[in-house]
Amino acid sequence: MWTEFHPRAIRALRVLIVLFGLICVFGQYLVYSIAEDVVSVYPETAPARWPYTIAGILGVACFEAALVPLWKLLDLVRRRDVFSGRALLWVNVIIGCAGVEGLLVLFVLLFGGFARFEYCDPTSGECFPAAVTMPAMGLGCLVALLLIAAFILLMLVMRSLLAAAIAQRDELEAVI
Repeated sequence: MWTEFHPRAIRALRVLIVLFGLICVFGQYLVYSIAEDVVSVYPETAPARWPYTIAGILGVACFEAALVPLWKLLDLVRRRDVFSGRALLWVNVIIGCAGVEGLLVLFVLLFGGFARFEYCDPTSGECFPAAVTMPAMGLGCLVALLLIAAFILLMLVMRSLLAAAIAQRDELEAVI
């Protein structure tokens, strides 16, 4: 029966959640420092530095925020209270975090595709269009959008299964 394994699994998952949270904080710092390094090497990317940096930090924060409802769901499992209906709220929060993440990726894709900047070389005074994205980044954003959409759809299906299980449990309690 699953009861003998779930306390250890919950502890292990909580350790992983804390680890992912720490990695996220480090990742947010890395986004900022890498953006600074890229601009120092490629000064023509300076106009896109802050939009991409803010989107990157917020994207990591969305993942970080989704760890909180995951912790709460584990708490409900530990207390054997998953079918009380409170789990639906936390599943909705996870879906919301994924939706915001998708909007951020869409922003990066559209910003990279449509934003136009000029870079003027300080030594020669010559101005030319500045590149703010690369084809690989656009392709990566499209793949990320597809993965996020698949995750949201999967979570919606799982949410509906949870809601049906809650309804059946309530019917069973009424009969008993």
